[in-house]
Amino acid sequence: MKQDHSKNAIVQAAADAKACTPTLLEFADTIQFELASSVNVAVVRKPAKRRQEMPQWVQKITDGFRRTIFKPVLKLKPKRKMDWQNYGKIIGVLSRQETFFTVDIPRICKEEGLDKITAKQWAKIFPETDEAKLRQRIIKELKRPVSDGEPMEKLAEEVMAQRIAGLEMQKQIALQQVAQQSAKNHAKFLKGFAQGYELFFDDQCGLCGDRGRTQILLDLLMLQYDIEKMRRTLPARSLTDLQSFVGQSFKFPPDAAQAKKWFKEVCDDICLSMKGRGRPHKLVNPQMAPTI
Repeated sequence: MKQDHSKNAIVQAAADAKACTPTLLEFADTIQFELASSVNVAVVRKPAKRRQEMPQWVQKITDGFRRTIFKPVLKLKPKRKMDWQNYGKIIGVLSRQETFFTVDIPRICKEEGLDKITAKQWAKIFPETDEAKLRQRIIKELKRPVSDGEPMEKLAEEVMAQRIAGLEMQKQIALQQVAQQSAKNHAKFLKGFAQGYELFFDDQCGLCGDRGRTQILLDLLMLQYDIEKMRRTLPARSLTDLQSFVGQSFKFPPDAAQAKKWFKEVCDDICLSMKGRGRPHKLVNPQMAPTI
């Protein structure tokens, strides 16, 4: 019997592409690990996909964030000699994080319509295997016995409440300490607190330290697996094709020539090429990759 090799190849290619697509939790773990590796911060959970197996342009983006949006925060290392203004900045960053959890996240979810996602839609985005893994992580963080019947939503709310309570405790401890200081040190602390409050997020939850490319780089980061599929598709895709694809979520400048030139500069800086030597090796299946 004559076999249809062409059809078999197409089916196998589709299966390979599907196997290389990570779940939401795997994707989040990978991004967290990439960002942490770029700023030399240890992470408790390491993804199956090792850093050296990520595309070069993804590493370029995360390493670039160390010199832009993360730079002001990374400078806030506690010093041997007490610096009340620097201490105020640290507490300001933590206080802004508390506001992010309690105010910004609910607002963003409502504005983006994420609060209207149905259970059926959520099941496609977040499979049962991921939910089981996340549940184990939450139970470990709660550090208390949890029965099988306790809803996942309630456990997640409890973890979030614990994190917010921890941030509030740090702020209260700092306020008690600074209350015993001189007016000069108190003023330095309050000045640093105001600076720290807008050191990473501004009042509209925009990223500070943005040099005009943060949003496009974040979009490319979120679309990395789709972009990698495009780079391996035959016939070959061009940078114009990539710009059209990214343009579905990112708003480019109205001037077409200016937008094309600017996007090319962005891609050149992160070594993102649709052809030639810049094309990385094949992505491995996250479930088959060796663990670290």
